[in-house]
Amino acid sequence: MPTLKTEILGSLIEINYEDSEKDKLRKIIEKFNDRLLEFENLRGKISDKKILILAALKAEDQIIDQTLTKEKEEEIINKQKKAVNINDITQEIIQLKDIKNKLSIENNDFKILISKAFGELDKIEKNIINLTDQIISQSND
Repeated sequence: MPTLKTEILGSLIEINYEDSEKDKLRKIIEKFNDRLLEFENLRGKISDKKILILAALKAEDQIIDQTLTKEKEEEIINKQKKAVNINDITQEIIQLKDIKNKLSIENNDFKILISKAFGELDKIEKNIINLTDQIISQSND
């Protein structure tokens, strides 16, 4: 396992790392050193240990802020997805209402057609009864 030698707050530190993590480790160390520079005015006034703690606290604060920001972004995205979903559902409701109206019109047309058919059947039945009566009266004569 390779070792990276670096200096943090004037102390030489050796860090073991995986080959695939080398670039990431260098970036992390560079960012950490940049963060420590923000507390450069405190060097000599407080211990390096306290500076490290302040830098770590600041890093944690940024992580929390980023996490909250990410959560808010996800919440906004979820609301947008729900709004899109609501729009889709609204469109589907409109389409279903249109279909319902068409089916209702067709149903009324069928009712009218059935009513006419029953009317015609009634006429045919009356004609059959009349014809039957005529046949019976002719056979009686």
